[in-house]
Amino acid sequence: MFRPVRGMKDLYGTDIRKYNYIINKAVQIGEKYGYSIINTPILEYTDVFVRAIGDETDIVSKEMYTFLDKGGESITLRPEGTAGIMRAIVTESMTQSLPVKLMYYGEMFRYDRPQKGRYRQFHQLGCEHVGDKSPYTDAITIALAVEILNSIGIFDFKVLINTLGDTKTREDYTKGLVKYLSRHEGDLSEDSKRRLVKNPLRILDSKDKKDREICLMSPVITDYLSKESLTYFEKVCSLLSKFGVNYEVNNFLVRGLDYYTHTTFEFKPVSGEYREALGGGGRYDNLLSAFKGADVSGIGFAIGIERLMLLLEDNKFLPVSKKVAVIPVSENENDTSFDLLKTLYSCEIEAEFLHMGTITKKLKVANRLQCKLALIVGETEFKNGTVTVKFMNQEDSSLKTKLITRDDVVNFIKCNL
Repeated sequence: MFRPVRGMKDLYGTDIRKYNYIINKAVQIGEKYGYSIINTPILEYTDVFVRAIGDETDIVSKEMYTFLDKGGESITLRPEGTAGIMRAIVTESMTQSLPVKLMYYGEMFRYDRPQKGRYRQFHQLGCEHVGDKSPYTDAITIALAVEILNSIGIFDFKVLINTLGDTKTREDYTKGLVKYLSRHEGDLSEDSKRRLVKNPLRILDSKDKKDREICLMSPVITDYLSKESLTYFEKVCSLLSKFGVNYEVNNFLVRGLDYYTHTTFEFKPVSGEYREALGGGGRYDNLLSAFKGADVSGIGFAIGIERLMLLLEDNKFLPVSKKVAVIPVSENENDTSFDLLKTLYSCEIEAEFLHMGTITKKLKVANRLQCKLALIVGETEFKNGTVTVKFMNQEDSSLKTKLITRDDVVNFIKCNL
């Protein structure tokens, strides 16, 4: 039998209502903060992601959907949103009007082990503010993400923040980290042994249990911060407090991408069954220049939409129907009923035309569709220019049906729905 590709699912019913609710709330808040919507292609040349994300990340080395197209070009389904936006800023000449604030949402693809809240085709929303480097911008960006989550109805989470410092800080910290991890090399996973040579900071992001235990006793980056980096981070923390954002410093938070510098952050639920990160982000100093753009800094975040959907109660997203069912009793009344349907549509009234089967079956369908009213046109109604209105699921028998003229249908519906 046909089935969806593993790790990919259909969105419909309650799920699609949750999805649209989240997007509408996020866009509303994003526009308040001055962000414009951008929609980049799902497909990009593979080098766009390798250049931005880093070839030592799990995303590039293990998870990307990459293939040769019919022209022999290496193409990749986008695994994240930031790289494509950096490419767009350069190719669409937005560098002439920096800073820019861009917001996106849509499908992403990663070949990962499917689990709760994590799919191979998933959806993210995110924001990128490029061309403005200051602790004020960092704090505003984090506050924006928090407000988006709150507007959706998600409050029970904590904000984890850290700093990766400037270039000198990273260099000094990397040396100290390598010195410590080298003493435990024999106990590291194979991936971490490889990263110890190529990209030691990635080991702090390892999902391997033994690696994580070793990292718990490793040096912390705050001990290596330059004076400028420390001052910058302290200012970010101070501004977050002014915003009323409750945060917690996590010295091992590096996120999963190579391009982060200075501030990094993450949002994690503190109660309930689902405790994985809802999203996060950070500042990047050299990302746009990797695409031959201006040598400017940026900051952004991404939030997993499926993960937010898990935290929203289904019963708050049940369909609220105002549907009207137009029901001819027999084929003889089909044309008259169809004309009535057209009148309802022209007056912006949600309606269904139920013309197949017996009258009993038609009413059952109307009930399944959660129609509030059924407009029944039988032989008598056809001759007299009237309509029998049936109030669906009405317990009071005296209010179950009402006979009205066809000319009064629109006003009657608007007064009763």
